[in-house]
Amino acid sequence: MNIVEFLMARRPWEKKCLRSNIVLKEDIVMWGKVKLAYVESNALRGHEHLLRDAIKNISPEWWEGETKVCLNRNVKCEKHRDGNKGHSYILWLGDFTGGALVFEDGTRIEEKYKWHKIDGQIPHWNEPHEGTKYSIIVYRSKAAKNKSSVINKRYQKQEEVPEQEK
Repeated sequence: MNIVEFLMARRPWEKKCLRSNIVLKEDIVMWGKVKLAYVESNALRGHEHLLRDAIKNISPEWWEGETKVCLNRNVKCEKHRDGNKGHSYILWLGDFTGGALVFEDGTRIEEKYKWHKIDGQIPHWNEPHEGTKYSIIVYRSKAAKNKSSVINKRYQKQEEVPEQEK
């Protein structure tokens, strides 16, 4: 896990993403008709081969072509449900305290450096934390390309959100 944590600390993080369902309304900006969230939550990029292989080597029970990876840095999620159906796995890395993942059904997860199997369809959020917190979410998605992936590719080509849309 040390190599994964090392690579997470050194990767470039986008300051905005499409996960507007996890943040407060004041942390959302419109880019045309698309909501962008000011949070460092990014999909694992295709060119991040070293990080992908390092995560794959420590990932739980499965890894196939349909496996997707979401990477977070210092994300504080508001109450939400995940977009994928079925279970996911989450792993926390970094030098931080606090930040437990809490589910509406009363489940509470907070152990670092261990994969946790979760059902993201149960509403959940995380508590505030102190320090640098990385999380890796591994899940399956049958959709090869969806609307958000197309929008995300277009957005990544933009350097900044147009001024009139801030």
